[in-house]
Amino acid sequence: MTEPAIDLGEIDVRAMAEAAMPARTARVKRDRETARGRLEDRGIDPNPVIGTDAWGEPLTVAGFYVVLRRIAVTEKAGQDPTYDGSRLVLETNLPQRVKDTMFVALNQQSAEEAVHGDKVFGAAYFEMGGAAPTPYDDEGFGSGLNKPGPDKAANGDRLCDMMAAIGGIETLAMRNAFPFVLECCEKWNHPIGNALARQIQETVRPEESRHILSWRYVFREVVAERGQAAIDRYFQLSNLGRDLFVADRMPRTEFDRMMSGSTPSAEHLLGRPMPTSV
Repeated sequence: MTEPAIDLGEIDVRAMAEAAMPARTARVKRDRETARGRLEDRGIDPNPVIGTDAWGEPLTVAGFYVVLRRIAVTEKAGQDPTYDGSRLVLETNLPQRVKDTMFVALNQQSAEEAVHGDKVFGAAYFEMGGAAPTPYDDEGFGSGLNKPGPDKAANGDRLCDMMAAIGGIETLAMRNAFPFVLECCEKWNHPIGNALARQIQETVRPEESRHILSWRYVFREVVAERGQAAIDRYFQLSNLGRDLFVADRMPRTEFDRMMSGSTPSAEHLLGRPMPTSV
């Protein structure tokens, strides 16, 4: 039996995330204490202030280390849903051109999310503290809704829902998370931070920019022609991704601006030409 697409009325994601915040805040404080010992063991001073945390308090190198774990596991968590999404799109009733383009784009995005989580942020986290960035039980994104069912139209709806939610998270990372990390790295001015900053500028940002183009591509090629209700749903689900992090919601004016203009090409989504066999 086909699982339904996301029901906007069945759960208040933001309320659940907000309810979990006190426990997560306490966990961050405990993690910072653990971080101090790990950093000192590696010869890194945990005390310099290099930024401001989410609560408006001074952020030390120890606090930054804790932030890196969260970013590493969040990036890694994008691997499975996008991999499943690349298979899901092949089982939709969407035009073959869209199916081909989104399979290649999501298949590539899955690999890139793993690189960002493991090779970039995860590697910096390990180099600083000698431990692997491990997710807690309440972190990560389930991919069950991305499994295809027998109804190709429903699979297409599910793909659009997935792309909306992921797009909201990708825009949040590009606008908030990566600039924040770069600013901390600049103030820290440590070889590990400097190497991380280079990787973000040279690899992560260009690839994440293409992921946002995939979000726009699905809107332009699929959602826009379905009418106002579908457009409104895509907007709401784009903010669902941000609600998971209790982050500022994207204003409708910003969403409309980002979705205007020409449709991104397959080459824009991939950063290279489509495979000749496709």
